[in-house]
Amino acid sequence: MKWIKKTVISIVVCIWLCSITGCGSGKTNLEDATVPLALGLDVEDQKLHYYVSAPVFSKDIQKKSREAEGIAEGLRSSRNQQDAQFPGSVGGRNFQVIVVGKELLKYKDWFKVLDVTFRDPRNTITDRIIAVDGPVSDIFNFQSKDQPPILMFLKAIVESGSKISTTVSTTAQELHRQLYDRAMTPAISEIKIENNKIMLKGTTLLSQQALYRTSLTYQETSLLQILKKEAGPGISLTYPVDKLQQTVPYNIDKVSFTLGGTSVKIKSSHENGKFRYRVKVKSNIAITEKFLEYELQDHFGDMEKKLSEGMKVAIEKLIQKFQQHEIDPVGFGFYARAFQYPLYKEVQDQWAKELSRAQFDVEVDLRIAATGAVE
Repeated sequence: MKWIKKTVISIVVCIWLCSITGCGSGKTNLEDATVPLALGLDVEDQKLHYYVSAPVFSKDIQKKSREAEGIAEGLRSSRNQQDAQFPGSVGGRNFQVIVVGKELLKYKDWFKVLDVTFRDPRNTITDRIIAVDGPVSDIFNFQSKDQPPILMFLKAIVESGSKISTTVSTTAQELHRQLYDRAMTPAISEIKIENNKIMLKGTTLLSQQALYRTSLTYQETSLLQILKKEAGPGISLTYPVDKLQQTVPYNIDKVSFTLGGTSVKIKSSHENGKFRYRVKVKSNIAITEKFLEYELQDHFGDMEKKLSEGMKVAIEKLIQKFQQHEIDPVGFGFYARAFQYPLYKEVQDQWAKELSRAQFDVEVDLRIAATGAVE
């Protein structure tokens, strides 16, 4: 029996040694590999154009990324074209960002171009989806001495912007969920080249068919995140409190403030053949900037009322914008589905159009908790 035990141990050791040898002989040096991390998609002359960027690890090369581009009917069919433009072995398609041009967003169901991303399990589904206001080629060909490689920079500005609610951070998986959930419509981050710099512009809103509908500014995006209950404390907002005549090159009638913990309550009902929503926002705020000759300590109540009214009007205008473009990036459909399901089920296939008929009652209650170190 002892010889059997020794034989088994010997075989296991031999297999282990062979596996180590096999791994060693098949290794690939990092500087000899290509790992594409950024993908761009756009339409030019009614043809699908792709752009790929991969980091360069060689210390002897000054430019730290290599780009490829071409025309193809689909991403999987273009893989050989992509590989032919990169040296060494191409390892996977673990994209960190996918940049989509607005021209492509004009085509219904363009999202199906990313079918291989979900069908092939070797691909990632955590890629950040980013819309660009302008040609995608300008982004991938952009070079600046004071900015890191495109693939690193784009992911960084989206992540930092989403933390302060000036944009959204939507992955391919999340976009897939938003498109196939009939109770809401998608939202993705938006960038643009301005003054020879790539800048975060705000948020792009899409229809249920992934078509471009409209864009949101930083402040509108912050309000969107508040309504979605996804905004953290520290959001900065600015509203006018008096109609003063402009006499200097800056706004003397506006007050800026940051929100602390924010409570958002949304209740839905159905009255007179329409859905009705009551939206109540409540938060403690800290005044961060004002130019007015206004004694806050003596007029807290008046200032709270004016800022509350300013935010209320801004939320109402934002909701009207959603209704005008027949979109629901907030997800008001979730409330209708949860509390008025039989009525929602009748209109779920055209929910965004139904929401455009809905009535909204907005209430904002802001309480000043701090006014800064000086007054």
